[in-house]
Order: sequence, then C-alpha cells, then structure tokens
Amino acid sequence: MLFLKNNFILLMTILLFSINAYSITITILPFESADETWVEEYKADDGIARVLEDSLINKKMINVTDYDLLISYFSSYDIVASYKSMQTNLQLASDFIKETFNSDYIITGEILNFNLKKGGKDTANVEFKVNLIDIKSLKTVKSFKDTGTYTLPNNSPVYSAEDALFTETALGAASAAALSKIADSITKYLGNLPLIGIVTRAEDNKLYINLGKNNDIKIGDEFNIYKVDKVLQLPSSENNSTNNMSNIPKITSSSNIQKGYVSVRSNQEGDVWYTSEMLYKYRFYKNKETFIASAKAVEIYDYYAVLENKSDKVIEPMMIVKIKN
Repeated sequence: MLFLKNNFILLMTILLFSINAYSITITILPFESADETWVEEYKADDGIARVLEDSLINKKMINVTDYDLLISYFSSYDIVASYKSMQTNLQLASDFIKETFNSDYIITGEILNFNLKKGGKDTANVEFKVNLIDIKSLKTVKSFKDTGTYTLPNNSPVYSAEDALFTETALGAASAAALSKIADSITKYLGNLPLIGIVTRAEDNKLYINLGKNNDIKIGDEFNIYKVDKVLQLPSSENNSTNNMSNIPKITSSSNIQKGYVSVRSNQEGDVWYTSEMLYKYRFYKNKETFIASAKAVEIYDYYAVLENKSDKVIEPMMIVKIKN
C-alpha cells in the first residue's frame, strides 16, 4: 500500500519557479545500473538523474522537467504502478510525460561504472551512457557516453546520490564532471538554442538577470521580457469518484484508463494508491507567456548582467528574459 505524502508549500514553490519558457523540453527517467549494488548502496538510479537534471538546467537553454515532480505526478497517473516502471516501459512513460509535461524528448540513462576507492584519499571513477529519445517515435536519436574521475585530498563521508552533499564527495564530483560534459554534448546536438534566464531584481530603470559572461552575454545584447502565468487546463472528462474502498477503480492497461480525478485506485496485484485532488490538478497547469517589453544589456558580470529598462512597463522579479537573435 502506498500513501502519497504531499508537501503543499514545497510543491507550490517548485511550480511557481519552474518556468517552462524554452523551445525544447526534456524529461529524465530513472537511470538503470549495470550493478544493482550501486542502487542499493548509493541510490544512484534516482541520484544520477538529478545530477544530470542540474547539469542541463545550468546550460539555461533547455527546459528540464523537475525529477521530483515527475515522481510525484506519476503517483497521480491513471495507471497504478511504481514510477520506476518507466525505465523499461517507454510507451507508458511517453503517454504520461506527453500529457503532463508536453516534453519533446525523454532521456534514459545507464550507469556503467560507479567505483569508489577509499584509502588515504578517496578516488572515484564513473561512466554513464545517456540516450536522447524522441517522445513521439520512441526512437533513440543520439546516445552520449562520458567518464569522470575525481580524487579528494582526504576521506569524506560517503553520501548517497540523493543527498544534497553528494557532489562534495569523490563519487559526486566525478559524476558531476561526467554529466556536465554530456549536457554540453546534448545542447550542441540540439543546435543553436536560445539562452533564457529570469529577472532577479528590478530597481528604477535597471533589471538584473541571472545570465552573464559565463553565458557569453555581451554589452548591447537585447532581451525580450515575458510574464508567465499558470493556467489550469483539466481534461474534458472529469469524474467525481469517492473514497469508497469497496468501489476502487482497477486499472488494467493503458487502453482501459478511467480519466479524471480518482482519489483511491488499485491494480490487479492489489496495490492501492491514494492521490490528493490538488496533486492531480497540478499535473494540468500550463504556462501562458505575455510579452512585456525589451531591454538591452548595459553591464556584464561573470554570473549576472544589468539591463536598461527604457519602457514604462512594470517589470518584476521572476519574469523571464529571452535573448533576441
């Protein structure tokens, strides 16, 4: 029996700040592992997916769906199954992800090496293979493979790959290095993608954005600024199922799906899923962009830039900026 615990404040924060303004959206699935002990000991299947998510987000060219939302939302899907079933059932993954995130690509990954040698110094060697899959055809359009090595000056606690301190360990640093190279390869393969950032601060006629020299921003670069609103677009066929345990809808296959909010569901194996109506609805919030104004970069720093706002429009933090080509 699975009880879905929903943290309202955390989920609202993620939803409000996960702005889908990019031309390409990618969803990363849990990684498969050549050695199950890497999953049992380090939780590498989920952890490495999150490290790749961060690596792609840092490029500021691709919308990467939140991995934790993927897991939460899948629990509210019409099919009662573990989210890890998406590793091997790409059709199931595709159906769910197209409906929920409107993604263009799915990423599957394989952990080929995840070795840690402890002694006077911790030394890690890792290798990953990442497959970029077209969500419509379910064909792999390109596979990427890379390695990472890292040695700490001394021993450190061994955190799981899901831990916030994972990248401070030898395994984490080696993983981040390898996946950063893979993220570079993915963005290069996908072509000349526009840079997109956010307004972090607005003062008088100055707008501060989270793009700078490290993103190749230059004086005079012009940006369009957009306000993003979330709009709820529920499926047309809603139903009003109750919590009556004697009448739990049983989901048998993707061709026999009961659409709409169902608070309690089960499958033929007797597994029972509980889903809040709030979580179900969150899957169907879509972003609506409204053009506000344009502004040019007048000051450039390593990790941020300042735009001059010559318009009379009100521009607020968290509005998005898209560089004009």
